[in-house]
Amino acid sequence: MFVGIFIVAISGNWVLKNYDRVSVYPNTTYIALGIGLGMVVLAYVLKKVSTYKEIQHAEKRDNRVFINKLVQQRKLLEKWLIGISSLALMITAFYNWSLAFQLLELFLFIGIVLIGFVFVMKGDRVEEPDDLNFKGKVKKFHEMIDYRRHPFTISLNLYLLVVGSFLLSKQLDIPFYMEVSGDPRYATSLPVSTFVMSALMVTSAFIYIINNGDIFGIRKSEQNGLRVLQIHFAEIISCGVTLLLWIVIVIEAFIVRF
Repeated sequence: MFVGIFIVAISGNWVLKNYDRVSVYPNTTYIALGIGLGMVVLAYVLKKVSTYKEIQHAEKRDNRVFINKLVQQRKLLEKWLIGISSLALMITAFYNWSLAFQLLELFLFIGIVLIGFVFVMKGDRVEEPDDLNFKGKVKKFHEMIDYRRHPFTISLNLYLLVVGSFLLSKQLDIPFYMEVSGDPRYATSLPVSTFVMSALMVTSAFIYIINNGDIFGIRKSEQNGLRVLQIHFAEIISCGVTLLLWIVIVIEAFIVRF
């Protein structure tokens, strides 16, 4: 699951970044996306049909203790990470500005994913029940987007929609116009907002992963719905901006084309 969602994010971001550099995307792009998404689906199906029951060991090591210690020392850790990253960027920029910007994008992606990882993994292994008491259609909708139950998050679906439209744009020869200079409507571009959303997509996947199994020595959790709701709040902003930009760009592309 973890590897699959990362393959989807990396290959999808490559599609977004190289849109103006290729006439038609290579077949390896489709293969990589297919493999990543296939791994996600396969992991979910295997989990659903699995009859494995966790054997409880009171003394089994749980690296969540290490995560909680990192949270307590986060200010010192943040200073070190910012210092090392800034030094690496300055040295790289001295030799190659283009490479420095690529490195900055990589640092941003890794940084957001790490922050999300710590946010999801920190705290108690078994949390107190929440006070959420949804009823009727609201309850059903909340269950549909409860990432403790499935990995098919809103950000993943929207990400695949945007990346898929970029691929189809090249195949059907319907170009997207993503000019950002001087127009307040494009205060942020679609590739940039989708890039940020891809990191949120990975973070959302961590919710499903840790509530259904161990990862990196961190034992399976029983988290309440409040943490999922916090992820949803972040999705409202990130996915909302991305969806709006995507709709505008697609409509504009069809108007210009036809």
